[in-house]
Amino acid sequence: MLAERTGMSADPSPDAPCSGPRLAVARTPTRPLAHWSVELQEFPVEGASAGALAARLESVALADADDVDLLGLVVGWQQLVGVAVAAQAEVLRELMARGHGLLGDLPQEVAVALAWTRTAAQALVARAGSLGDLPVLDEALRAGAMDVRKVDVVLDEVAALVVGTDELPDRDAVERATRRVAASAAERSADLTPTQLRRLVRREVLAVDPEATRVRAAQARERRCVRVDWAPDGMAWVSAFLSAPDAMVVQTVLDAATDTADLLDERTRDQRRADLFVSLFRDIADTGVLPCGRELPTKQRIRPHIQVTVAATTLLGLDDHPAELAGHGPIPAETARLIAADGTWRRLLTDPVDGTLVERGTRTYRPGAVLGGHVIARDVTCTFPGCVRPAGTGELDHIEPYRSPTSGTGPVGRQTTAANLHAVCIRHHDLKTQGLWKVRRDLPGGGVAWTSQLGITYVTHPQPVLATPQTRTHGPRLAYPRDDEPPPF
Repeated sequence: MLAERTGMSADPSPDAPCSGPRLAVARTPTRPLAHWSVELQEFPVEGASAGALAARLESVALADADDVDLLGLVVGWQQLVGVAVAAQAEVLRELMARGHGLLGDLPQEVAVALAWTRTAAQALVARAGSLGDLPVLDEALRAGAMDVRKVDVVLDEVAALVVGTDELPDRDAVERATRRVAASAAERSADLTPTQLRRLVRREVLAVDPEATRVRAAQARERRCVRVDWAPDGMAWVSAFLSAPDAMVVQTVLDAATDTADLLDERTRDQRRADLFVSLFRDIADTGVLPCGRELPTKQRIRPHIQVTVAATTLLGLDDHPAELAGHGPIPAETARLIAADGTWRRLLTDPVDGTLVERGTRTYRPGAVLGGHVIARDVTCTFPGCVRPAGTGELDHIEPYRSPTSGTGPVGRQTTAANLHAVCIRHHDLKTQGLWKVRRDLPGGGVAWTSQLGITYVTHPQPVLATPQTRTHGPRLAYPRDDEPPPF
């Protein structure tokens, strides 16, 4: 529809298969969009460098441009994004060529440098390598015929290509098929949405080796999982990757159990489904027993539970400062009150200036668990830069390696102390154990310094266990009650 109304031609140059739709820019700001003519400059600009393309785009005065000009600029800036992504991928390939992709952990290095998750950095590095293997996609990205989403769609689908068997694939045949499918996608992607392109590429992949579909289906079932993705306003998404029959079992039960409702029940059907879904797991958490009769395993000598840190003044309704839900982050004050009303309280003494932990109440905990609980409460998350895994789900690591009294390697000293312990997730603990990253804590304020193989040091500082709004006015330090005094604290 847009191509017909704005005079966009699907492919003005038959010799340039990677060139995308051309948007003609007219200079008649008073005409309706449907009547603008096809002439003057066009975007994307094939073969343009990043600098030349940026200069051309920035030379246009937006206030003087008509609607088609502006739409053309959107297309042009999108091409520039593709050129930048392709150039960044070239830099990453140079790092890989220097051995960092094989001898080190380049995705982790990139993740820390960009303050990204390792998963996102891994995808960035993988795309860079694939663009080097499939130059037709790199050219289409630079020419504006494909954007990053479409490139990722193609790479995601061709990754499933299997020619021969999983045990003994024909590597040459796989590479030839991958190049053929990628070339077809690059040539035809300009007029397709990412969803349409995915369907096209998937059909091409199936046509290469239909028998591989059965194998991939079995492999996909092995990847079944459940994920939690956080959302604003104290909410979250729980999603499950299941086989289609299992997904229908879940939907059928939820639908049947919520098919009818009390006339006085004001909840919607979706709300009833959500409440039923949660109630299944709340019963397990409350009883500590799985449907099969087996007890839930403990972690750090503590049964699985949710932990909310909230100011006593907020619990008492004197203010509405956000609380902290472990593993999630800030939640509204009212949500925290609802949880606390049905939970077990433990006093955490914090510094009123910066919110860091000063003392954790010890009642009901054995001595060994007191120290672990203190470290978990103090660190909040894994101490690796950018990692947000809750401290309680990982491991307690000796920053200075532990030496047993019989090791003969020197004085033992007080090694298992809060100063020499930190919370770290399993993956980042392994990075330290393998020698890929080094850790020390000898900085003012208790900061933890992680040094990568490239010699770059990143420092994480103690987090406030309860972050308060920046606009809060701090009063004088209060006199805190003794740990054995009754609540409210």
